[in-house]
Amino acid sequence: MHDTSSLEYSLTATVCLEPKRVLQLRQIVSVEDFSVPACAAVFDAADSAVSRGKAFDANIAADGLRSAVDDPRRFLADCIDATPTLANAEEYARLLHRHAAEKRLRDGVLAALDEENPAAAVAEVCKAHLLNSTGGRLKTISQALIETMSQLSARETQRINTGFPLLDSKLKGFEAGQLVIIGARPGVGKSAFLLDIAESAARAGNETLFVSLEMSAAELTERLLARRSAATMDQLIDRNVESNWDSIAAASTRLERLPLHFWDKPAATVSKIRGAAATIQNLRLIVIDYLGLMQADCRADSRNLELGQISRDLKNLASELQIPIVAAAQLNRGVSDTERPTLLSLRDSGELEQNGSKVLFLWKIDEFGTVGVSVAKNRRGRQGVVQMRFDGEHQRFTELSKSRKKSRGAADFWRMAHEPKNPAANCNRLWRPTIQGIRAVAVLQGRSRRKVPESGASAFSSCDSCPCKAAR
Repeated sequence: MHDTSSLEYSLTATVCLEPKRVLQLRQIVSVEDFSVPACAAVFDAADSAVSRGKAFDANIAADGLRSAVDDPRRFLADCIDATPTLANAEEYARLLHRHAAEKRLRDGVLAALDEENPAAAVAEVCKAHLLNSTGGRLKTISQALIETMSQLSARETQRINTGFPLLDSKLKGFEAGQLVIIGARPGVGKSAFLLDIAESAARAGNETLFVSLEMSAAELTERLLARRSAATMDQLIDRNVESNWDSIAAASTRLERLPLHFWDKPAATVSKIRGAAATIQNLRLIVIDYLGLMQADCRADSRNLELGQISRDLKNLASELQIPIVAAAQLNRGVSDTERPTLLSLRDSGELEQNGSKVLFLWKIDEFGTVGVSVAKNRRGRQGVVQMRFDGEHQRFTELSKSRKKSRGAADFWRMAHEPKNPAANCNRLWRPTIQGIRAVAVLQGRSRRKVPESGASAFSSCDSCPCKAAR
């Protein structure tokens, strides 16, 4: 029995009990590194099944080993019994790969000594070993093109969109292995924004896990009902829903069919999230609200180091599961909720910026619900800003089209000017200095053919307490 057989048994047990971990393990070790044929067969079968989104476990593995060993179930049970812990699987893979590489080097050198020119043959063997030990494999342009074309053909099915067309045109979607950071100050609406993304992904048929460290599953469900029914959040919280019960029931029927899973776990760790993810077959997206409430698997000397470790582990988890992970993060206290954040605004750890494949920021543009969404880092797309409207009563975001951002109706301007506590100041600020305000006044004076809702015109006409009266 080879010295490495215990490592192979442990890796076999790992892919049988936690099949999705094969996606991370295959980046460290290959089937060629196994010396036990049955272990190599199980690892290869797990890799093939998980890559295609198929189920895999010990029973499926045993069925495929019937021709390789006399008693497949006994063999797999021995592998599981010989494994002290699954937590060290990555280290087992590194050790196995190193031992296999050393064996290939020894065998290659011994074979080279029998050649006519042993010195040159040994040199070639050593060169090949050095190339493989750098972590990558030497590829021809033909091999690289085949791999790239294969990825391109599958890209549309692998991408997860946010559900906001203007934002998606910049982001180019979320792809497998990416960690996406979304930063905002409290009260801007980042939880609602995350729920928007999760719901959109689920509506597209993607199995989605929403990890909430701040709100319960019931609270998240209330927000979904407010988004998809006529009831407001206040009505749902106060249980004043009689008048909107039919709308709520219809929304509930539509929502219950979504492949959306909630996991409300306070002080969750990456390893616990990995365990929750393992229970969902064909998982395509994880959304975490939010990083600041997570705990590191191993305590560090400072919170900065802990958050750095958490973000690295989440990045590795995204690569391991071959899915994107979207996580919210808070900003530094010195950043106002009306100030456009930068990458330096991320709280507690600069590693969030480094580990994030994409970084987005949310901030308030005005007090009327306009929110800016900035794409500050984007390795596979464009940067830029998209303006959205946040409806707090229904906890939902909608994109503002370019035409809508450039022009507002008279009724909208009157409402924006007079709803706040100080209408006179707002009239001066919103109406008088703007082209839109001048046009709106003309409409209300009857000097324009633009149609204005009667409610807006009558409300404006009744405004006798502010300077806009002079404009009439």
